[in-house]
Amino acid sequence: MKRILIISYYWPPAGGVVVRRVLALAKYLPEHGFEPIVLSAGGEYPWLYLDKTAEIPGVEVYRVDAGDLNRLFSPNKTPLGVRLKTAFRALFRTDYMADWVDRALPVAERIIREREIDIVLVTSPPFSLLRIIAEFKRSFPNVKTVADLRDVFYNLRTDNIIQSARRSIALPKIERYLRSADIIVGVSAGFEKELGGFGPPFYTVTNGFDCDIASETEYKKGEYFQIVHAGSFPSRGRTPEFILKGFWGACRENSDFGGKTRLIFAGVKPDEILDIVGRFPNIYCNIELPGMLSYNESMRLQKTCDVNLLVETIPASRGGDTVIPLKLFEQIASGRPVLATVPTDGVAANMVREMELGLVCHYDDTCCIKTALLTLFDEWVSDKLRRGVDSAMAEKYRFGNCIARYAGVLKELVS
Repeated sequence: MKRILIISYYWPPAGGVVVRRVLALAKYLPEHGFEPIVLSAGGEYPWLYLDKTAEIPGVEVYRVDAGDLNRLFSPNKTPLGVRLKTAFRALFRTDYMADWVDRALPVAERIIREREIDIVLVTSPPFSLLRIIAEFKRSFPNVKTVADLRDVFYNLRTDNIIQSARRSIALPKIERYLRSADIIVGVSAGFEKELGGFGPPFYTVTNGFDCDIASETEYKKGEYFQIVHAGSFPSRGRTPEFILKGFWGACRENSDFGGKTRLIFAGVKPDEILDIVGRFPNIYCNIELPGMLSYNESMRLQKTCDVNLLVETIPASRGGDTVIPLKLFEQIASGRPVLATVPTDGVAANMVREMELGLVCHYDDTCCIKTALLTLFDEWVSDKLRRGVDSAMAEKYRFGNCIARYAGVLKELVS
């Protein structure tokens, strides 16, 4: 077997969509002749979301303590001194995790020497991890390196002047790191439009789903029309507002809709939603907030709801049209229709249309969102609510099949 060192800041008990791809790599690559060894962050709370149900037994995992990031991402209130120290360290670096990369580098070098690693695969974000590729290319010229991109780096946040300055500093560094890789693998064909000219060969291997638990749960129409958004929001605070504005408009236009519909936000802290709900009179009773869920619980909810809500608010000018949220693959697995609020000319929107998964609205078009909600409600009332994609078409995106394609790329790399 060829040995592959997978370097990912995220690994269980980290939860959420950020761990799904690396879990799939570690789970399925052994079926294709690769022995995965994982190097990840360690400590008490170096991640925002926790899910202790996602661990894969039998995978060898090395941990490097995340230092102050443990306290920065803790559910407890972070001391001001820790916030200032971590912010200062990251001021002129790619992101907050750059300090962890400093700690991880010597450990990774030791693993490569002691375990005779053939391939180093670095999956990002965080994009600071890509620096490892450039470092290893000098130290280990015979070891093949893979830059695995789960997101396009042009959408680095610019919420304030500090983030804008960091982005302008980070972009040239990230581009330089990527040029050091032997290959780049991205999760969307749209990435190739922006990254195909970097130099290294570019391959597309999409994300997928791995939802055997969900297959045990069957959909049954219930008393209420249930619309589910499962997961965090890409733009904190802003995203729920435009959804709620469209929902509020639908409630005002159709009293039956207002009386029979439940909008469920799972996987977010309730105060993120409640702070905004008050701006829209008389919809509080329509909102359900089950809080943080495990992956299996989230999939059961998406499987049993009437409509799944897909959200992507990154503008096309920053790569939003190239992104396929991993959540879409879970929704494909659920078999339920989708209301996609995304850049309407983007890859995700086209995928929803081509697979006939549901309806598409631009995330800023609250009138379209209102109309789409009422259309789906009318279909639900008349028992004509469309299904999601059929199982044969969905099978293409089962993670086992996606990683088989990934393994083919890796075999070509080391042949």
